[in-house]
Amino acid sequence: MWIWVGFAWFCLTALLWLGAFAATENRRIRSGYQSLIRYAPYIQFMQDKTELNRFGIAQQLKRRFGPVISFGIPFNAMALLGGGALFFSAAGFSISGPLIVWVWPLLGLCALAVHACQAELMSAVPTAKGAAAAAAHLTGKGDGRLAALLQLGGQWAFVAFLNIEAARWLGHLWAYWQGGSAAAASAVAFMVFLSIQTILSWMSNSLYGNYQASAAVIQLLAGGILLLLLTLSMWPDLTYSALTRQTSALSTPVPDGGGWLLGVLLLWRMFVAGGSAEAAAEETVEPRIRLPWGQFQAAAYIYTAGYVLLSLVAMFGISRLFSGAAGPLPGAISTLWSHQPLLAGLLNLLVVFSLFFAALSILFASTRLSGALARESSSRVLATLGVVNSRWRSFTGTAVLAGSMSALFAVIALLLPDNWGGAALFLLVLGIILHHGAIMFPLASLLKRRKDAEQELILPLWSLGRVTKATRWLAVVALLAMTCIAAVGSPAAAVAAVCIGAVTCIFVKRSSISAAEKPSKPPASRHELLQLERSHPQ
Repeated sequence: MWIWVGFAWFCLTALLWLGAFAATENRRIRSGYQSLIRYAPYIQFMQDKTELNRFGIAQQLKRRFGPVISFGIPFNAMALLGGGALFFSAAGFSISGPLIVWVWPLLGLCALAVHACQAELMSAVPTAKGAAAAAAHLTGKGDGRLAALLQLGGQWAFVAFLNIEAARWLGHLWAYWQGGSAAAASAVAFMVFLSIQTILSWMSNSLYGNYQASAAVIQLLAGGILLLLLTLSMWPDLTYSALTRQTSALSTPVPDGGGWLLGVLLLWRMFVAGGSAEAAAEETVEPRIRLPWGQFQAAAYIYTAGYVLLSLVAMFGISRLFSGAAGPLPGAISTLWSHQPLLAGLLNLLVVFSLFFAALSILFASTRLSGALARESSSRVLATLGVVNSRWRSFTGTAVLAGSMSALFAVIALLLPDNWGGAALFLLVLGIILHHGAIMFPLASLLKRRKDAEQELILPLWSLGRVTKATRWLAVVALLAMTCIAAVGSPAAAVAAVCIGAVTCIFVKRSSISAAEKPSKPPASRHELLQLERSHPQ
């Protein structure tokens, strides 16, 4: 009976996702907002540029991203296929069933609140700094810089984590196929992956946008095909109750240190976009509509389709590959390899593909966020990183910085002792804690303010109306709860996150004191903004 309670919980949460989307769409229509794209793209571009100029920022980056890319960027960052593979690889099929049935709906409810709050901020402050810009707008530049630096640390940790896992997966595939050392193949794959991602972040955003749209379409099609194949292979014996079957066979310990805690963290990471959508605000046409709606729709798809896909994979693994015995995903793929080598190879490559584009989405976002930070700096050295290359129309300096910092995070994590939980767990927990810390700044500020004072500072197009404050409280509780769970998973990463936060806070405070002693950098005038935009024509 309890399994159907879990299913009912999933359905209720899915209805809440649908209700939230309908409510915000209804409020947008009633607000009188009118899209100008139907009149002419240039009119909409002028509207977007005017809104950006309101924050003292010139339109230097190319506005090329449309609705498909606005959905594809956060969807690729969440990496349903790659993240699901990591989940089964760590938790095995025995533990994965109960986690999907009972924990996934709870995580979906928490993700609903977090993504609704992020969408609200994106629709109010459409700049590359995203939540950090909202924090600066609400409580001051110091909090904005601190939130941005924490976000950057979380993004670089996520990029390192995703690339390490993608390289490790490909390294094992290469060793199985060609022989040799899996560790050596993984090391080479990691360097190649990060180099390609850095180059793509360096180059024009048109190439990046096309790749993101194509990757999203491929993953959507692949997910649909997997759903169809899994359903047909088990029809009519779809044993949903097998997900919570408790037998001696299913109680076999899962190898590689997998368990409930790591499974929960990997499931939660599939709902984390890592700031990938908000960082594209200055390159998206009509960002106040497309980015918040795109990220919320991507998260809703992850919740609904992810539940069905993960459930079918778990049922298939228990009832077919192991005939009821527990086991991790690598063993299942090895079993499949002996019977269907082509299919097993394609599945492995699909996992690597998904993880690669997730890392690319977050790395690209970190280049935009660090570039937006650098262009506001009064330091000449940092200001050079914020210069937009007139040829590539990109922050080329911060692209190199982001790639180098992600590599540094990976090297430090790999040098840690094995009894600390491993490099992947360390980076995963570090990324989650830092990312949550960055989101908490604007949310905490909004909860402190009265409604009338809040409306003077931000005017979001995305809003849940009367339940907005309750949603914010739920988001804060969810972020704090997942932060505590992550800290239990890797105390070393939690200590590292606290140290990074303390050092960042001291740095921001000293910079603020130093800036107060010097003449402050005046905001750009209308003439200066026009000069910058003239040198970077659209």
